[in-house]
Amino acid sequence: MGSLFRTGERVLPGSTYRAVAIVTITIVAVALSYGAISAVSGFAWWQTLLLAMFALGGAAEFTFVGVIAAGGAPILAVLAGLLVNSRNFAFGVAVGPFFPQDWRALIASHWINDESTAISRTGRNARARWHAFLLMGAAIALMWPSGAMVGQWLGNVIDADLLGLDAAFPIILFCLIRGDLKNRATLSLTVAGILIAVALTPVLPLGLGAVTALSVFVFVAVGWAVRSLLSRRGGAAADGPEPSDSGQPASVSAEDGRA
Repeated sequence: MGSLFRTGERVLPGSTYRAVAIVTITIVAVALSYGAISAVSGFAWWQTLLLAMFALGGAAEFTFVGVIAAGGAPILAVLAGLLVNSRNFAFGVAVGPFFPQDWRALIASHWINDESTAISRTGRNARARWHAFLLMGAAIALMWPSGAMVGQWLGNVIDADLLGLDAAFPIILFCLIRGDLKNRATLSLTVAGILIAVALTPVLPLGLGAVTALSVFVFVAVGWAVRSLLSRRGGAAADGPEPSDSGQPASVSAEDGRA
């Protein structure tokens, strides 16, 4: 087990440790907000803790708590959280090349998230990336649930509504996706989702309107299907027989010549 967490031996430069420390501070701040919002939304401390430990995704926990607090059905909250955490599939592809192919990967895979993936990319080789990933992952696994518990206590003691902690949920989510909005396709889908949610919120049960924003992925799936179909048709047309000078297929012209 010691080899799993060993990040010394001058493998990592001091800049990596400083980056991990700075990111950890921001994680604690976000965890405090999550715990406070969870408490205000009526979640018990053990529910907040278990969600923080097993989801360990940040945005997924905020999404789950936000949907429940808005009156949405639990199944919708779970589906929304799973969709938000589905980004970890892409992170898994990014960290796969330097992950060890043994039992350590089973434990470390639970630590795959935005921060650990980003910090791992600072390594100069596979060994340094693996150690940087472990360092950031262990920090998150420890400080995220701990910060959530402190936030849960603050939410029960301090008037979170008076402090405006309910506004932290949308602000934090916006900060998480702000960089992705530089992509035009992502920005277009985000705006479409917002318009759908705003339009359907007055006519749907409380909490369900925001979840309908996820329907934009239906348009993405349809777009991919149409593009794939057009590509196949274009490829089939390009591979077809070339017409001869007489306007007939080359095979027919050849047969006429032999005759």
